[in-house]
Amino acid sequence: MISVIIPIYNGRELLQTFLPGLQKALAGMDIVVVDDGSTDGTADILPRLAQANRIIVRDKNGGFSAAVNDGIRATNSDFIVLLNNDVEVSEGFLDSILPLFDDETVFSVSPKILLPKYDNLDEGCKTGAWHHGIFYTDQRQGVSQPTPILYTTGCAAVYRRSMLEKLGGFDEAYSPFYWEDTDLGYRAWKRGWKSLYQPASVVHHQHSASISLMNRDYTASIKARNSLFFIWRNIDDPDLISRHRMWLPLTLLRRSVCDRPFIKGWCEAYLRKDEASAARKIDSGFRTLSDREIFSICGVK
Repeated sequence: MISVIIPIYNGRELLQTFLPGLQKALAGMDIVVVDDGSTDGTADILPRLAQANRIIVRDKNGGFSAAVNDGIRATNSDFIVLLNNDVEVSEGFLDSILPLFDDETVFSVSPKILLPKYDNLDEGCKTGAWHHGIFYTDQRQGVSQPTPILYTTGCAAVYRRSMLEKLGGFDEAYSPFYWEDTDLGYRAWKRGWKSLYQPASVVHHQHSASISLMNRDYTASIKARNSLFFIWRNIDDPDLISRHRMWLPLTLLRRSVCDRPFIKGWCEAYLRKDEASAARKIDSGFRTLSDREIFSICGVK
């Protein structure tokens, strides 16, 4: 009924620190560990650490979406639990999440995701903001009841497999990382499929992912590229598109002075604008909710 997918890239130390605890809390579940072409010896220690769990070792790094999609294809469970390898869960953390799927329109559910390094900031209750033609993700704090959210973050989420398959899984166009989970949740909302936040379930995200060890300018450019690709792939409200086109030249002019990674990201996104447009046209055939309706439901400002 439930499969757990844990993607890993150059996470040897994280694996040794957190995987034993995950295995103990998830004892008896189908756990699939996907090594996304690590170069730090992760694959060498996986057989010892993962024990009876299934292991997938990719020949080369393909990014978060590709690794998770490989994990999904290796399972046949009704529900997919996606966890980063630096997340701590407690036994029974799914007890308050799974009943929410009794609503057949629910696509995914996020627990409360606390960040100990940031004074227990909760990154589970996802929303966003549309400002000067650019879309930004954000999270609400202090929400005490199950509530609709824009998307479930890939570090800790539960998905309905049948809907995941209809969406084609995570879009690998966002490789290597960032915005793929936002895109997935937004595409689900387009079809009228809900993402929910369940604060009764709590996990702790240590935020020690290997991404944080990479060059900051590089990761910033990837984040900028994918944020623009998300807009061009998903937004089709004429007024929102008009405002994006009006503000973008001014944004680029301002950022050219102080934010070179953003400019690099825009250049890379621009080369793929036709790909984004083609994907948006395909998705439009399944749309049941407008951008404005999705924004309203999920508290996007």
